[in-house]
Amino acid sequence: MFSKILIPLDGTDEAEAAISPAKEIAQRFASAVVLVEVTPGYGQILGATAAESFGASGSVAAAQEVAVAAESAASAYLDAVRAKYGAPSWETVVAEGNSSAVIVEQARAQGADLIVMATHARKGLKRLFLGSVAEDVIRQCGIPALVVHSDEQADD
Repeated sequence: MFSKILIPLDGTDEAEAAISPAKEIAQRFASAVVLVEVTPGYGQILGATAAESFGASGSVAAAQEVAVAAESAASAYLDAVRAKYGAPSWETVVAEGNSSAVIVEQARAQGADLIVMATHARKGLKRLFLGSVAEDVIRQCGIPALVVHSDEQADD
């Protein structure tokens, strides 16, 4: 039923709540799994370019260093997740950009037919200002999406 499952992660324990249910589904249907983490990347460099035009010298170089470090950290994190969950055959992808848009793009590019992701379940002002990546993905993806809550969120 599901040949490829995409699991977006952001380095938090809450996001990892999606892994166990995704792993169960993958085992049941012999599905391939792709772990994805999105980093800000190029957007930071554009901001730094604007800052340099107002006299903040060295901003672009610093932003490039931060982007490279973020990509390296994301890659190491995804490798650690594969090891932690005993799934060395899972593919990993580090991509740059807006989280919800990149998750949808990666789902399409990878040929995923299911997205399993966690929600941070923000409420009130936090949700107003930070938004909901899970909600945006569900609206845009065009494929089934399973959204899970961590045990910590269930207690809130």
